[in-house]
Amino acid sequence: MPQPASPAPRRDLPATPTLQAFEAVARLGSFTAAAQELSLTQSAVSRQVAALERQLGVALLQRSPRDVVPTPEGADYANAVRAALGQLRHAALALRSSPNQLTLAILPTFGTRWLMPRLPRFLRRHPDITVHFATRIGQIDLAAQGLDAAIHAGRPDWPGADATLLMDDRVLPCAAPSGATETPAQIARRPRLALASRPREWADWCAAHDVPDHGAPQMVFEHFSTLGQACISGLGVALLPGFLFQPEMARGELLPLGPAWANGAGYWLMTPKSARPNPATAAFRDWLLTEVTRGDGAFA
Repeated sequence: MPQPASPAPRRDLPATPTLQAFEAVARLGSFTAAAQELSLTQSAVSRQVAALERQLGVALLQRSPRDVVPTPEGADYANAVRAALGQLRHAALALRSSPNQLTLAILPTFGTRWLMPRLPRFLRRHPDITVHFATRIGQIDLAAQGLDAAIHAGRPDWPGADATLLMDDRVLPCAAPSGATETPAQIARRPRLALASRPREWADWCAAHDVPDHGAPQMVFEHFSTLGQACISGLGVALLPGFLFQPEMARGELLPLGPAWANGAGYWLMTPKSARPNPATAAFRDWLLTEVTRGDGAFA
C-alpha cells in the first residue's frame, strides 16, 4: 500500500493571511487599498508582507513614496499565490455547496429578457434546484469566482472552461420606424449605435455586405437594453439580436432594415473543467438546449 507523501516543512508553507496580504498589495499596487479590501490596517498589511519576505528570503515588492510594484520574483510568486488561493476558495465552495444548487453568471439583457421569463419552466421541472445569479460580461475565471456556469456571447476561447453552443449569434440592423427596408449601402450611411464589447461589429457587417465603412459609431453603450432603447428613440441604427427584441418589433417600435446576419460568434454555456461536475449544472444545460429548440421563435 503506497504511503502518503510527507507534509512539507512548515517553514515552506507561509500562513494564509500573509499570502492574502501580499496578493492584494501586488494586485492593487497599494498597501492602503489592500488594507481596505482585507479590512485591516495599513500597518498590519505591511507587517504581513514583511514577514513573508523574511520567511522566503526574497524581496517581493519594490516600495516607493508613490506606489508599490512587484519585483520580477514577486510578480511570478503573486501569480502562483493567486492561483492557489483561487483553488482553495473553489474547493471550500464545492464542499459547502449542495448538488441541488447552481450559481450562474448571466449577461444583463439576456438574463432579463430571455432567461427570466422562461426560468419558471426549469424550476417546475426541477423544484429541488436552487439557482443563484451573478451578472458578468466578458471572460472570467469560473473556478476562481466559485461559479458553476456562465452564459457567454462571443467566441468560446476561455482557458479552463468547456463550452456548449446554444445558438449562433445573429443580428439585425434596426432603427425606429421611418420607412421601407433599406439597402446595405443606405444602412451603412446611417448614424450608428454600437455595443462597447463589440467594437468591430459594424466594420465586419460592412465588409460582409461589400459596402463602404463610413467610420466609427456615434454612440457606444454597455448593454443591449440601453442600445435598443437608443435605437427606439431614433438616435441611429443598431445591430441587435432579434430574439432579444421581438416584443419591440412586434409592437412596431423597432423596424428591421435588413436580413439577419451571422457575425461568426455565438451564445454559449460555459462550465469549468472539473472532475466532479455539478448535477444541477447538467440539468440546467439540458433544459437550456431544450428551450432553444422549442420552436416558439425564441432564437429567431
